[in-house]
Amino acid sequence: QAVLQGGETHPLTRTSRNANAHAKMDAQGALKIAGIASAGYSAQMIGVPTLANKLYFKEGHPENKNMSRWFGHALATCSAAQILASGDSQPSKARKAVLLASAGQYLTAPLTMLSQKEFKPEMVALNTVTCGVVGALCLKAALKE
Repeated sequence: QAVLQGGETHPLTRTSRNANAHAKMDAQGALKIAGIASAGYSAQMIGVPTLANKLYFKEGHPENKNMSRWFGHALATCSAAQILASGDSQPSKARKAVLLASAGQYLTAPLTMLSQKEFKPEMVALNTVTCGVVGALCLKAALKE
């Protein structure tokens, strides 16, 4: 801690009274972000599968609304688990499990996109960054649990 004149500590170097507050906020915030992102992807796949097909895939890729909606349904359940777990203010095995699953979900999504040549390169790039950030936040928070 940096001590200023008069014996006060600099506000940027003060130790928090509750050292776990930062870790709790990280986990809760990471899960909220993951839940919102999953809900956004889900809404695209369920609500506008034709637009999602045009947005993500190269021209000529066959559209399958049933599979898009099924994928959206799966993402909606991920979102629900992430949002519900974000309400847990205390570290727990369950919250850590959702954080690790979310990290896996988001860190492997770009690998799936890269392995399939049907995706538009700009969507692979955008989703690699987006998913990478969300996945990294979840993994970092899980490792603090």
